[in-house]
Amino acid sequence: MKLPLLRQTERQDFVVIDSQFPQKEPFAFRNTEINEYFKHIENFASYTLCTTYPDSDAWFSHSYGMSYKQFKENKRGYLRYYPYNASRIHYLHERRNYHIGLAYSFFLGETYVLLPFYEKHHIPFVFTLYPGGAFGLDHEQSDIMLRKLFQSPMFRGVIVTQKITEDYLLRTKLCPADKITYIYGGFIQFKKSELKPKRRYKKDKTTFDICFVAAKYSEKGVDKGYDLFIAAAKKLCQSTEDIMFHVVGGFDENDIDVSDISSRIRFYGYQRPDFFLDFFAGMDIFLSPNRPFKLTPGNFDGFPLGIDAGYSGVGMFIADELNMNRYYKNNEEIVIIPLDVEKITSIVLRYYHDPDRLYELSERGRAVFQRLYDTDHQISERMKLFAKLINLKATT
Repeated sequence: MKLPLLRQTERQDFVVIDSQFPQKEPFAFRNTEINEYFKHIENFASYTLCTTYPDSDAWFSHSYGMSYKQFKENKRGYLRYYPYNASRIHYLHERRNYHIGLAYSFFLGETYVLLPFYEKHHIPFVFTLYPGGAFGLDHEQSDIMLRKLFQSPMFRGVIVTQKITEDYLLRTKLCPADKITYIYGGFIQFKKSELKPKRRYKKDKTTFDICFVAAKYSEKGVDKGYDLFIAAAKKLCQSTEDIMFHVVGGFDENDIDVSDISSRIRFYGYQRPDFFLDFFAGMDIFLSPNRPFKLTPGNFDGFPLGIDAGYSGVGMFIADELNMNRYYKNNEEIVIIPLDVEKITSIVLRYYHDPDRLYELSERGRAVFQRLYDTDHQISERMKLFAKLINLKATT
């Protein structure tokens, strides 16, 4: 596809540069967060990273970003849902010059591949060091990448969303404390006003429903504990007749044999945010026996997984092998599960036989999730950092 004529220089005050935004079918936290900046900040724009490869110091070799052709296709799809943002979404062309007051990006991996661009064009940058995305605890090559970012003359600050990440950066002396901003949590895909009334077992429905929601990154999903979920499902089916299992994300019946419970399990694939409004209203338990350090050395998930489910009032049964929980009362607002099929099955059955206790826990948990993941709170905390670095013009 022929590229458009290139202007000599593009000038922007504040931008996000991202490898996946915009999406043809918009979903997940990036879409929510970036759309909130469009909503609240007048002098804000987005740029889609062109296909970019890391240097030899990175421990991975795959690229980040997308082609201009893919960008145009994604943008057309995105604008079907958010047409009013059309003029503020751009593509990062390699052959243009850029004058940008402050750039913002997500994850270690894609911020690292952006570093030569930031330094070439003298662009100050901040980024969010989410779990995943090439970051690993006590991973030597991950540390090398982090050190290059933190020592860059263009580096202005890092947001961390888990206390374990902040503690790690301070313990290893990779980043000075005054450059770290701790903002727990992230972004929900929908608004509280959009949530639907909870459908309860034996009152509004005849089945007890347990869900597993995750992207697939490994064989049999061992990092997310999909193998444990299926093993627990098979045991639960042996002792009950009305528990149903629901899998949303990158898994299907070919990953692990489920022929013996095929009538009790349903696969949905990946879904848009509006799907989850009705879906979570009918779920009783969100089960996540996820394991750290399975994808790459030091890799871990944020705690807890499934924040959209907890926000919607689903009972959250989550593993926490790294003891990351700081905000939820175990067995009162959330249930911490071990990575043991027999014990998981026993815990689930306890709540299955006492649904009132489960729904009390779910509602207490929902209140905590809605307080911690309030979108206005998440945005305002980030904007405080940005406002220290650049003049933000609020939308009227």
